[in-house]
Amino acid sequence: MAIVIGSNFGYTVIAAVGITLQCFATAMGVNGARKKYNVKFPDNGGGRYSDKLSDEDWVAFNNIKRTSDNYLEQVGMVLVALVLAGLYQPKLAASFGATYMLGRFAYARGYVAGGADRRIYGAPVMGVSFLAMVITAGYNAVTTTILA
Repeated sequence: MAIVIGSNFGYTVIAAVGITLQCFATAMGVNGARKKYNVKFPDNGGGRYSDKLSDEDWVAFNNIKRTSDNYLEQVGMVLVALVLAGLYQPKLAASFGATYMLGRFAYARGYVAGGADRRIYGAPVMGVSFLAMVITAGYNAVTTTILA
């Protein structure tokens, strides 16, 4: 069975663009934190510049930095899963992408406001959304190839 990319795939592309822009905005938040806390490059939160911060400011900077790092660690596999799922079920995949973005927003807000313990508000939503993308892609790939 051939995969035909129909006009509904645009929904998947919109979700992918949204995730990409959200990831970019998270990185820009780190640039703002660098200016606010005077943490210059190449210091990533554990170097000479950040050594001069108070404990409270060090934690605040690193919470912001960690939300960006975590996004960068996951964005590649999330986008791949989203696009692969979208090849088969574009609207469903896009809904998982939108849900992932909401979870990512809650994760970042919680982490920045209250540290690692408060990331729990968004982490499960992100995890379930990502898993749903992977299952959708895998299921459809198997049913249209191996089981066809």
